[in-house]
Amino acid sequence: MSETQPPKHWISDTTLASQDRLFISKEMLKSKAFIKLTGSAKQILLELYTRLRITKSVNKYKQQKSVSYSATNNGKLEMSYKSITNQFGYSSATTSKALDKLCKHGFIEIAELGSGVHRQSHKIALTTNWKQWNKPDFSPNKGKANKPINKGFQKKSTS
Repeated sequence: MSETQPPKHWISDTTLASQDRLFISKEMLKSKAFIKLTGSAKQILLELYTRLRITKSVNKYKQQKSVSYSATNNGKLEMSYKSITNQFGYSSATTSKALDKLCKHGFIEIAELGSGVHRQSHKIALTTNWKQWNKPDFSPNKGKANKPINKGFQKKSTS
């Protein structure tokens, strides 16, 4: 029996450039936490994964060669509301709700809060807390609401 070749337009390892790969676990895609996300939250999460820089390291000193991958810029992933609006057409309210949902479901954590006034983007870290989502010991990741940038206007005390 001869094996037929797949059509040329089908994806195969030889057609994917090394910089054009996306590392996402099947476990995450099948998780209840991921399934419960809104469409906008899923799109933003996938966009964050595309911005993740992955480096490959080969350990040649063990008896068997081992390969490991690590993220070099996790916690420094920048995403502005304006870039999301330009790319997906979402309003800032939709973007805000999507980021909050991603935090509450354990997919991301706001490592550093940005400021629209100063044109600074949020710095985001991808996390694996989604594995504990909907379990008694789950605690949501730190989001925008947990990290106020300043106290705003305060009444001056007159003592």
